[in-house]
Amino acid sequence: MSDIYRDAEGDVWMWDASNEGYYTRDMHTALPIEDVRELYGPLEVRKSGSSEFVRETESLEQLLRRIIREELDRRLGKVHT
Repeated sequence: MSDIYRDAEGDVWMWDASNEGYYTRDMHTALPIEDVRELYGPLEVRKSGSSEFVRETESLEQLLRRIIREELDRRLGKVHT
């Protein structure tokens, strides 16, 4: 697997060694991959030597956090950016 991830919204996150985090779009903010997972749900990771993305497995904690976040988003509108 590579250090390239894609979130549920289709944004691609790449490793930035100088900031020791993952960035997308703006290239100014680098986040730890755990924060990306928490904010944007389960990620897909790109297979090495391929352009294909495969879904990461979720831990029980990640699954529960995602379900709670999605339910809050559904009831209150999007509560995170």
